[in-house]
Amino acid sequence: MSEKDYRLSERILLILHNLGATSREKAKKSDELAQILQTDVNEVNQIMNKYQSEGYTISLTDNEGNIRHYLTGNGIIRVCSLFT
Repeated sequence: MSEKDYRLSERILLILHNLGATSREKAKKSDELAQILQTDVNEVNQIMNKYQSEGYTISLTDNEGNIRHYLTGNGIIRVCSLFT
């Protein structure tokens, strides 16, 4: 299955995983994710808010005011479950 076969919400998790965004230091900006996924940054932020409430990601604001996201341990497990 290619990434394009997944829903946008699942593709966001896959992209975070593929980019190695698994810690605060490696967190990715919302606009970076939106650009990669060719979608609106507000849609990315909505999905990320949902994933944060479910414990799959952590969102933070960097020193420049950008929202950044990374996967938690549960988020990594969720990504792995997409492959089974």
